[in-house]
Amino acid sequence: MWVMWLDHNIFGRRNYWLMEPSPRLSWNVRKMVEIKSIFKSMIRCQLRNGLKASFWFDSWTDLGPLIDLFGAMGPRELRIRRDATVWEATRDGQWHFPNARSLPAEQLQVCLSTVDPPSPSRGSDWYQWKQPSGSFSAKFSSKGTWMQIRQVSPPVPWCKAVWFKEAVPRFSFIQWLAVHGRLSTRDRLRQWGMTVPAACVLCDAGLDSHDHLFFECEFSRSVWVSFAGKIAPNPPISLSSAYLWVLSVQSSPPHLASKILKLLLQTSIYLVWKERNRRIFSAEANTIYATKSLVDRTMRNRLISFSPEDTATRISLLGFYFGCINSPP
Repeated sequence: MWVMWLDHNIFGRRNYWLMEPSPRLSWNVRKMVEIKSIFKSMIRCQLRNGLKASFWFDSWTDLGPLIDLFGAMGPRELRIRRDATVWEATRDGQWHFPNARSLPAEQLQVCLSTVDPPSPSRGSDWYQWKQPSGSFSAKFSSKGTWMQIRQVSPPVPWCKAVWFKEAVPRFSFIQWLAVHGRLSTRDRLRQWGMTVPAACVLCDAGLDSHDHLFFECEFSRSVWVSFAGKIAPNPPISLSSAYLWVLSVQSSPPHLASKILKLLLQTSIYLVWKERNRRIFSAEANTIYATKSLVDRTMRNRLISFSPEDTATRISLLGFYFGCINSPP
């Protein structure tokens, strides 16, 4: 419905290729207008009746968008308006151009010698999308398009410890900031010139920094180790090591321990950060016992939503978690 509204009220009234970003347009529409340079390389027009295809901006010949070939003076040279359709470049069913006076004009006329002029009997123009393979197809894939326009970087080793099926989105976001060292810890605030105390508000024994909070701090280390140590031995207390550790832990049934540890790691980071902010901004403090209880309750609430994955044993993530947490020391 939204697409139909845009077509009728925005792009149906003006030539998309001639639109400029304007404060009068919504944010979404402005962004659509701003990506014209990317968009024109992703789409190709199959010429039929020529009534939809833009003469200057659509790729309806092997030469690509003709405006790129001719430049800004092209419409004057060929005597064809910038907003013209391909149909307007014909007369009596034949191509109609002035005599070629430039190399681009000669290239165009040579190219069109093998292109049939548009005709109403051929139906409507239609468009093809560029595929990741480089070919064009009528099938549109948002994933395939995104993979072509995004800046591809090598995968980072902690990726699957932050973004995974069982993750809580807001937990993943805070965890992602922690990975990059972008949380507003006091050591960073002091580097920015702000006059704030340097001490950790959770233990008063160290500098409020990413390395200290996760998990050199006695408070946060106790929260993390008390749970993680019951699922697998020797949980690391450095954040960079913890990511690799939670991905490598083995269990029976397979992968259950790793999935729970990934969720436990981001839950611990999120709730430790939340408790730290509570003490700074609200002058309220939970005991370490209350924080551990909150971690446990959060884990249970999340895990209960997942059905058993192991068809042989029917052990669920919650059942596996209970088995670990309630086991004797």
